[in-house]
Amino acid sequence: MFENPEQAFGRTKRLLALIETIYAAVQEPLLWSVVMEGIAEAFHGESTSIFARFPENNLLSMTRTDSVAWDAYATYYASVNVLMQHCDEQFPDGSVRYAHRALSDASLEKTEFYNDFFRRHDMHYSMGLKVPLGEQPAAYITCQRPKSSGPFSEREGVVYETLLPHLQRALMLHLQLVQTQSQVLGLETEIDSLGHAVFGLDRRGRMILSNRQAESITQVGDAIRLLSGEMLVSVFPEQNQRLQACLSSAIAVGAGIGASSGGSLLLNRKSGKEPLRVSAIPFLSPLPGSSAQLTALVFVSDPASQPLSRGATLRALYALTPAEARIADLLLQGLETRDVANGMGLTLETARFHVKRVLAKTGTKRQTELMRLMLSLPQG
Repeated sequence: MFENPEQAFGRTKRLLALIETIYAAVQEPLLWSVVMEGIAEAFHGESTSIFARFPENNLLSMTRTDSVAWDAYATYYASVNVLMQHCDEQFPDGSVRYAHRALSDASLEKTEFYNDFFRRHDMHYSMGLKVPLGEQPAAYITCQRPKSSGPFSEREGVVYETLLPHLQRALMLHLQLVQTQSQVLGLETEIDSLGHAVFGLDRRGRMILSNRQAESITQVGDAIRLLSGEMLVSVFPEQNQRLQACLSSAIAVGAGIGASSGGSLLLNRKSGKEPLRVSAIPFLSPLPGSSAQLTALVFVSDPASQPLSRGATLRALYALTPAEARIADLLLQGLETRDVANGMGLTLETARFHVKRVLAKTGTKRQTELMRLMLSLPQG
């Protein structure tokens, strides 16, 4: 429709600056208000806002908008928004929505929504954009202005058309970032809940993940410490060779270049207390929220501590449900799937479904592989 859409923004530099701000808002959500201001300015709008319903936390940003008006809309008037209903029926997702085309002025002015909300806040004409976000609910961007300003035109709608792909990408990136941050928090919370220290190593043997217990153990330095802040070493040089061999074995398998499966050993403590048990297992996984790659996990536990089932450890590492962790423990005890089903009061098909889910989540293809994985995990 327009050979040079940037004309709607006044000049190319302003358009590029606004697009740059859209992507910057992915990392700095406070910048969405700057984006809304740029959109409002581009087509002389008054109230401009964006709303996206995300699983972890919703995104809401607005400019030139009375917060009292928004609160009233969110608490009640959204449910009687006749413009939203008519626009959903007339305009496909991803297209500019001109409210005056979906509902005439005469019809709008007869509604509760207009008389009790729009008119009270000097709003009349509305233009919006419904931004598809894959499997997530669509995001909405809307702009309202008084009747005296006249209806929005297609020339003003080109602002939305030009920004749509950038808004869509930025919102998807924002969603991915929120989900990744949630995964990081979830992983940290889970490994902190374990009864032993957990270290995550990359393919070079550097520590890139640890829980509170791990940090405490290395700070005390009674049996194990960090060399240069990143390499696990024994405080006794004569035991360090065995420790490094154990770690290297697990890392090699995690990196796809080894054949063994890590191992376990005891490390003496300077305090003379009972030795700590160290177990290293291959664990190939991206580190949430980072470009780093985990290749091995190291568990350090005190034999005198309260034992923790391997199923519980498996649950923390692979996000198993309580039922799936229980089933894994029962399988490790040598029970058949039918016996597991009977013992847990499940149908055989339900038990088989849970077993398949455990295999899928742990990256194992058969129960024997799952058993080997569980046996490599520390107990206690």
